[in-house]
Amino acid sequence: MIKDLKNSFMQAGFLTTIWVLGGLTLIFGNTPVTLATFWHLIGIATLFAIVFGVLYPYVWHYATWIAPVTIAITTIANYVCGFGAVYLLSTEMLNLIKPYWLLILGLDLVGHIIAFYFYRQFQNKRLAKKLNQLR
Repeated sequence: MIKDLKNSFMQAGFLTTIWVLGGLTLIFGNTPVTLATFWHLIGIATLFAIVFGVLYPYVWHYATWIAPVTIAITTIANYVCGFGAVYLLSTEMLNLIKPYWLLILGLDLVGHIIAFYFYRQFQNKRLAKKLNQLR
């Protein structure tokens, strides 16, 4: 489990770095950047790696919590990670979305509820198929 989570952390961090760097390149082009920008990029990648590379795989594959706990933990982590990434990217953008924090949290919660139940349904079908093959 630890080896899988470590690999997932590294993959999520690397892919986030490439994704954000690509997006910034498309938006800003050849604008000169400061060293602080690179540290912000590393911070964003670390946030995403922790949430999507460690927390999500642990919660979805290894944890045996009840549905409301799983949904609450992933929703809060996603929300904090998102606002943290926006803060590191641009404080001006953060000030633009701050008034909508409750709406964002609500949409995040609804998205996690839907994803949780579809994922559990998919996982149950896969487990039933595997159990039927054992007969």
